[in-house]
Amino acid sequence: MNAISSIETALPRIPFEAARDAAAAWRGRCLDVFARSEAAVTETLLALAAVKGRGTSLKLPHLVGQRFDALSQAVGAGGPFTDEGTATAQAIAEFRKHDGFRTQVSHGVFTVTLDHRGHWYLVSRVLALRTGRASRDLFVTEQTEAAAILVTLEKDGSRLRSVLGQLRYRFRES
Repeated sequence: MNAISSIETALPRIPFEAARDAAAAWRGRCLDVFARSEAAVTETLLALAAVKGRGTSLKLPHLVGQRFDALSQAVGAGGPFTDEGTATAQAIAEFRKHDGFRTQVSHGVFTVTLDHRGHWYLVSRVLALRTGRASRDLFVTEQTEAAAILVTLEKDGSRLRSVLGQLRYRFRES
């Protein structure tokens, strides 16, 4: 039998593996910023809830997004910690701008590709259910843009954690 088979040129694996590892390391650093910032929000909620007379009305929700909302309400206008919360509310608002990106980094299925110079590109696809229907979101970035995203995320996360640490310090038990 004469079978016609295609001839495919195999490219070296090392550049692709290095790109995949670099993109995974970048993703890990992004996830670390989110995890540390979310932990700081939770610690701050717990500290404020322990403040006698003012913290008893605070909710301590299970979901992270709800914790950000609860803390924003506590330090926002009309909240029990309004006087202490101006900088906190601003830092939370700045960090919340990364919520959509957090979803991509946390839940996205990643594909890494290379260009002719060996720079990697990342494609992240998220399949979610919204109102009972499939919602497909796509995020694409390239290596230098990804580095800039990480710098901004680290700056905003560091500021948030610093402001929350200062707020917790004000209410620490003597």
